[in-house]
Amino acid sequence: MRALDRLDYLDGWRVAAILMVFADHLGMNHAIGAFYERSPLGVIAQYGETGVFIFFFISGYVVSLGCLDEASRTGDFSAKAFYLRRFFRIVPPLTLYLSTLMALGLCGVIDFGWDNFISSALYLCNSTAPGVTCDWYVGHTWSLAFEAQFYFLFPAAFAWLAVGRAPDPRALAPALAFAAIPFVFTIWWIGKIGCLIAYALFFLGFIAAKHGDAFWRISGGWRVAALVAASAIVFMPRSVVASFGADEAARGDLIAWYRLLYICAIPALVLLSGASGTLTRRLLSNRAVAFLGRASYSVYLWQQLCAGPIFNDLDALTQFALMGGVVLVCLMMFPLEQRLVRFGRALSDSKEAKRTQSPAVALQPAE
Repeated sequence: MRALDRLDYLDGWRVAAILMVFADHLGMNHAIGAFYERSPLGVIAQYGETGVFIFFFISGYVVSLGCLDEASRTGDFSAKAFYLRRFFRIVPPLTLYLSTLMALGLCGVIDFGWDNFISSALYLCNSTAPGVTCDWYVGHTWSLAFEAQFYFLFPAAFAWLAVGRAPDPRALAPALAFAAIPFVFTIWWIGKIGCLIAYALFFLGFIAAKHGDAFWRISGGWRVAALVAASAIVFMPRSVVASFGADEAARGDLIAWYRLLYICAIPALVLLSGASGTLTRRLLSNRAVAFLGRASYSVYLWQQLCAGPIFNDLDALTQFALMGGVVLVCLMMFPLEQRLVRFGRALSDSKEAKRTQSPAVALQPAE
């Protein structure tokens, strides 16, 4: 998706999502965690996973819009070009973060070793697969693991659904195997339900991108009511849901099953809040907020270091200052990140140009 076509309100949602993660992870600080325990405001620490689920839908939606644009312009879809764009968007910031952690680990500043580095770099931190070790500093890359697994599977699914090209079994089989890892080696707090929600939100992003016009026609007369209902579902405190359980196991099951409602509620919340001319869209599209949202990926990576064990004994004010400093550094580094993204896009465009010059390669869109 080109810059001129960017939906700024989605960047506003990225900021909202990263704030949910911040609020959750700041609770690791002893002073802030104690405040959460004694204050009603502690409820804000219950939305970290919800923020990540919002990221998943946005990612599926934005990626699908770009691929649908490619298919409409060229009549085809290139998996290689797709992977080039994704590589330069995701891998360089993650490599910088992991390399910094490795340097700090080798210097004895933090507890971090090659097992953590490799597990995260291979996008396996959403699983308990043999040999996988993902301690605090890379624990949050469980979300990147789901993204990577989705991206491996997406080109085959997209080419089939949007272009009418049957998947190549040689590419589809390993992609399915990679995507199945978290279902087979499931982390207890994600659960198989969490895995299902993650993939559902990614692919609902594709459905929303492909059938957006139909969604707006259908939602015409009940957008406000649906937005209110979706907001109530997404932002229902988990403590309220759990309160209906008779014991600890029942409370955990209630929360796990309640999350299934996110599959419908999160797409509705994000899309309906972006309805043209609405107050929610104007607020989410604020220029400063949208700019911060564009840098949210790096901010998401680096906030984990600041919320790590080495900083847990800081007073609350110092902890907030540290987090603010990380956000500022990420914003300063963002132009470099943009250059890498543009470079990947240029490589992708060059492959697209070569492909469209050969009539033997181009396909017509499926009817």
